[in-house]
Amino acid sequence: MDAGMNTSSHLKAQARCPLQEHFLPRKNSKENLDRFIPNRSAMDFDYAHYALTEGRNVKDQETTVSSPSREAYKKQLAETMNQNHTRILAFRNKPQAPAELLPTDHSASLLHQQPKSIKPRRHIPQTSERTLDAPDIVDDFYLNLLDWGSANVLAIALGHTVYLWDASSGSTSELVTIDEEKGPVTSINWAPDGRHVAVGLNNSEVQLWDSASNRQLRTLKGCHQSRVGSLAWNNHVLTTGGMDGKIVNNDVRIRSHIVETYSGHTQEVCGLKWSGSGQQLASGGNDNVVHIWDRSVASSNSTTQWLHRLEEHTSAVKALAWCPFQANLLATGGGGGDRTIKFWNTHTGACLNSVDTGSQVCSLLWSKNERELLSSHGFTQNQLTLWKYPSMVKMGELNGHTSRVLYMAQSPDGCTVATAAGDETLRFWNVFGVPETAKKPAPKAVHEPFSHVNRILIRQSVVVLPLNPRSFHLSPAARHHLCTFSSANQPKRTETVEMGKEIESPKEQSSYTVEQLVAVNPFNPEILPDLENHVTEQVTSQTYSLDANLCLLRLYQFEPERMNTHVVARILIKALMAMPSPDFSLCLFLIPERVQMEEQFKALIVLSHYLETGRFQQFWDEASKNRHILETVPGFEQAIQAYATHLLSLSYQKVPRSVLSEAVNMDGASLDKFIEHQVTNSGWIVEKEDGSIVLPQNEFNHPELKKNTGENVSLEHIARIFPILG
Repeated sequence: MDAGMNTSSHLKAQARCPLQEHFLPRKNSKENLDRFIPNRSAMDFDYAHYALTEGRNVKDQETTVSSPSREAYKKQLAETMNQNHTRILAFRNKPQAPAELLPTDHSASLLHQQPKSIKPRRHIPQTSERTLDAPDIVDDFYLNLLDWGSANVLAIALGHTVYLWDASSGSTSELVTIDEEKGPVTSINWAPDGRHVAVGLNNSEVQLWDSASNRQLRTLKGCHQSRVGSLAWNNHVLTTGGMDGKIVNNDVRIRSHIVETYSGHTQEVCGLKWSGSGQQLASGGNDNVVHIWDRSVASSNSTTQWLHRLEEHTSAVKALAWCPFQANLLATGGGGGDRTIKFWNTHTGACLNSVDTGSQVCSLLWSKNERELLSSHGFTQNQLTLWKYPSMVKMGELNGHTSRVLYMAQSPDGCTVATAAGDETLRFWNVFGVPETAKKPAPKAVHEPFSHVNRILIRQSVVVLPLNPRSFHLSPAARHHLCTFSSANQPKRTETVEMGKEIESPKEQSSYTVEQLVAVNPFNPEILPDLENHVTEQVTSQTYSLDANLCLLRLYQFEPERMNTHVVARILIKALMAMPSPDFSLCLFLIPERVQMEEQFKALIVLSHYLETGRFQQFWDEASKNRHILETVPGFEQAIQAYATHLLSLSYQKVPRSVLSEAVNMDGASLDKFIEHQVTNSGWIVEKEDGSIVLPQNEFNHPELKKNTGENVSLEHIARIFPILG
């Protein structure tokens, strides 16, 4: 358990205005007063003394009687005795002339070639570029009081008041001041639109505010029994974590806002982060545990079981950060008793690496432009550390805070990081540099030959596609892609849904079918999240779409880092339910061999083999061992029973009761009810003598010899070949 709230900040009697510029004296660097010192190692003091005194006199005396042979002898002697000096003081050694390895004409041609670009080393400022006052900020490790929205507005909670600081203009405004009986503010988080903000309170309530109109939209009640210390948005779903250990998903569009509940933590939930795809949720708690939850298996009827439970940390886990360039990579940081940053593969639950930082890890942020990770620390150094991933080499340490750096937020462009600490200061650091979009000019459009022909064909295909009555709502990126190929004559319809307002009917929303999306461009990676959601819809509605599932598996081949093995397992289970169709083999051919080696896929392959060979007893025994995999798809048992009866009808005219019991995995009253249903609907007949079931006749279980009347061959024609055969 980490140290929570520090009350020393509340004893301060100084009254300061919030979010005002806080100027700190800067020390001017000393002037460079070094004087130039000659290079003593390159000088010969004995010869210098000789040259200044006696050497010059001797030279003047010998000039009168010198001869060419004598001069040559003296020169050779000087070189041999290393006395060929021309200077008394040597300030630097003359560099040797470089050897010319290439011909002169070739060297001149190289001057006209483009030099190879070398990426310059980025300068990392060691001091904050701006410091603002943050009086009365709560010094509590388990809270989340700072967030930077997509509209470039930073929200910070100072005691009972939430302030907004516009990074574009530098202006400050007050959003709300909470009553004493409800406050203080314990968490804050911007919605993806950058306009609406959620405010968690100490009395277990969560308020939704519109920052543009500065008004409250609604209050979410009944989620928790104590303070709400962590918040995380996933589109229109607001996830809240409380001191009671519960995690609740709230759909802010509807009146009954609680849609899912996650129970797994035994102490306060102090960290929540949704993955970039919105499919997985990471939660960290004061019980030293990290949970990974899968949105596709969430249920509103009961508490949802976690996907992975990670227990390697030895202290509270508040710092959570999903990697922006690798979908299944999660970084977590432990508190004062742990002091490590760990990296996880959230698909397998494996710990990839663990780094000891030497101090309490309060927050983590990935760079949006480089493979770098920034961590903020508490006891004992109170610093920011920039790491290079995956080597985890320290690129720099930033100091300035005098208390633990509890809160950290990143600007929308990914360059600037804001930090707030118990020293009641809010600092801004230009740690991640200039974004790539600002460095590189916009690429020129490349004309594709005959591109207009393809677009015309695709546009026509969209017009003639039939609409499915059971429409499927797509993501904005996929909807935009589909609309770009739609007919230009179709009227456009836009709709604005205000956050926190209840939607009366989903039929009013514009929707497209997955079949349309797959038909337009099945290799567009933007439709991958929609296809994954469609798999979830197939499971919940007990429908099946082989083409959409095959399209998703093909996209996984092009985007292997985005593969969700849980979704792949569901696709294979649905394919098993489609037996005797060869769908399982078709799907399996699109799954990499390394993925097939996982235990859940090994089990499904074994089950498929038992079904194809009609060994139902072994199948049901194996299915009972892997019930945790198969139970995620409702209707699996009934589908296999239907396949078993179909296979028996092809093989038996009269099937014994024991064989039927083994095939459908039923006995007693349940088997009697099953047979009664088949008698009524499928024409089965039960014999009274031994209880055997007479199955309806078909071309497979009751074959008949048919006379071939298509050709008549006379005996005379056959007699002609007898001599040849003889």
